Amino acid sequence: MKNIFSIFCVCLMLAACSSPARQDKQDDTCSFSQDDFPNLIRIKNVPERQGDSELYLFSDLGAWSGYALPENESGMYAGAFIGPMVMTGGGWTARSLAEPVLIVNGKKYDLARNVQTVKYLPGKLIQTFKDDRLRFVTELCFSTSRTASVRSVITNLSSEPLRFTLTWQGGVFEQASSLTPLEKGIRVCYPFFSRWRAKQGNKQPVDEINIAVCFPTADEIHIVGKDSIRAVEKRDFLLRPGKVYQSEITQTLVLKGENLEKELETVSALSMDQCFENNARRWNQNIHTLLTSDSPYMEEDAYRNIVIKAMMTLNTNFRSAAGDLLHGCSFPSYVGFIGGCWSWDAWKIATGNVLYNPEGAKGDMLALFDYQADNGMVPDFIGYNKSRNNWRDTKPPVASWGAMNVYKAMGDKVFLEEIFDKLYKFHQWWYAERDHDRNGICEYGSTDGTLIAAAWESGMDNGVRFDDTKMLENEVDNAWSMNQESICLNSFLYVDKLALAEMAVVLGKQELADKLRRESEIIKQYVQEKMYDEETGFFYDIRLETGELIKVMGAEGWLPLWAGIATLEQAEKVKRNMMDAKLFNSYLPLGTLDISHPALRPVRGYWRGPVWFDQVYFGIMGLRRYGYVEEADFLTRKFMEHAQGLMTDGPIHENYNPLTGEALNSPNFWWTSAVMMK
Repeated sequence: MKNIFSIFCVCLMLAACSSPARQDKQDDTCSFSQDDFPNLIRIKNVPERQGDSELYLFSDLGAWSGYALPENESGMYAGAFIGPMVMTGGGWTARSLAEPVLIVNGKKYDLARNVQTVKYLPGKLIQTFKDDRLRFVTELCFSTSRTASVRSVITNLSSEPLRFTLTWQGGVFEQASSLTPLEKGIRVCYPFFSRWRAKQGNKQPVDEINIAVCFPTADEIHIVGKDSIRAVEKRDFLLRPGKVYQSEITQTLVLKGENLEKELETVSALSMDQCFENNARRWNQNIHTLLTSDSPYMEEDAYRNIVIKAMMTLNTNFRSAAGDLLHGCSFPSYVGFIGGCWSWDAWKIATGNVLYNPEGAKGDMLALFDYQADNGMVPDFIGYNKSRNNWRDTKPPVASWGAMNVYKAMGDKVFLEEIFDKLYKFHQWWYAERDHDRNGICEYGSTDGTLIAAAWESGMDNGVRFDDTKMLENEVDNAWSMNQESICLNSFLYVDKLALAEMAVVLGKQELADKLRRESEIIKQYVQEKMYDEETGFFYDIRLETGELIKVMGAEGWLPLWAGIATLEQAEKVKRNMMDAKLFNSYLPLGTLDISHPALRPVRGYWRGPVWFDQVYFGIMGLRRYGYVEEADFLTRKFMEHAQGLMTDGPIHENYNPLTGEALNSPNFWWTSAVMMK
């Protein structure tokens, strides 16, 4: 797999670095494991209430639940795992469902005072407590997509026998929850209510989850009051010198309509130790896969850390099939983007996911196409609840590029056969419903005639180039176009044609492949001749009625380099603009608007200046494509070193301030992470 893309580097940009194979480094790289990457992302936080949505957490295996670590500085909840939080938008179910209370030789053992380490490792959480008498280690990993397993081991380090009593206590936030006993556990039926509906007089729950907290090694399990859990693991248990005692807990969370009993039956057949061994094997293999690269960046700890942080972020954002999501797919983030998948986001994320989670990458590609309309349109967004699917617009056509990346990594021809017709139908839709003057060059648009939806369709929602745009009604019903042909859209369509042609050859459709390649030449000639300005040396959108260039210099202007459309002379001039400190080579380079523009809004601008990493990727890869390797390396390192939090334990963010590097908008963001891995 690694030889197909020159992949598994710090990012998509780093992957393209050319360097001799580092055979002497392979053995060192292969030796990395989970333990070498502790606390790359800080997830130590405790919710005050159910709706605390800005707190960070860990998830795995496509689970719809996640957990955090306690803040050991406060001493609260030491030894507990915080949560779970529900990824459907319901928020935190609890501060903790199982907090340990340890009594040793008749006195309470102060876990907070004896904390040694609290770690978020790739794939699991672990807390270690120790004094001269004993060591208490508790760790959590996901054993299935619905169940987290907690293994806690007490070791007698002294030369004398110890008597301990271990109790687990916990409780839930929602007062309307109902707790009922299970065999060796407690079931929590947890309803979610809509505040808006409640104000309208509707107090029925909008969703419901079921949680089973099981204590297979405990002696006593009790429901306390209406919302609390207490399990006595052992009372006055005699632990001889050098001996260990192992406690086991499982926390299962299933969504509405899912079978809790079936999941519990599956979990009961699993060995706790085997679950943790499987977890270590899987994650160590993922790490090995990502870090065995010829890139010189992999010689540096800082860049290795970034790529593993990116994988951890992607992994926590991946959700397995549930509700109306028929395939597993990735959310942009679990902070602010709960409840579904966005189209071009998912297609980009697939190029990162395939590097270590190929089945998840296929899900990212197929999930949106599960809802493809008869006319070929793919919705902008699909939700856990399909009533929220967004059909006002779609997103830029990077689907074939993403699918081809998945195929090249996996060699799965069956996947290609499954998705090809859907991709081609989507490609044809653009020319049927987004080419107002039928000249083979497309525009962004919407189904409801609104400019805001058309701007969303570009993926660059409030870009300055759309400020004076008007909407035009097309010949087809419910099809509207902007009155401008966009340079980014037609660069994407150019790549879309070439990717589809490549797939068509694999599938034995040579005639179609030839047709698509001929059509791509039409786009190339048009872009080179009509959408490029010699005076400024940049590519721009073009006004439909007049052919006038819309001279706003933004990230879309280097897409023709990424696509391979620009001539050598055009690429040289675009490169100069990208490297100009007064335009794009700012403190954090390659923002979405040149920094001299009067409409620049570096902090609250969203697409009016902030740096988005996917656009940085397109720019860097475009420079490399035309041989500007030194410039690409310079901008790559500059970005990595100046983006706030990237080289510390901060999360990877949606975008960044080009003037200061300040992290902006949603943390733990998926496509930023995806393109850091390819």
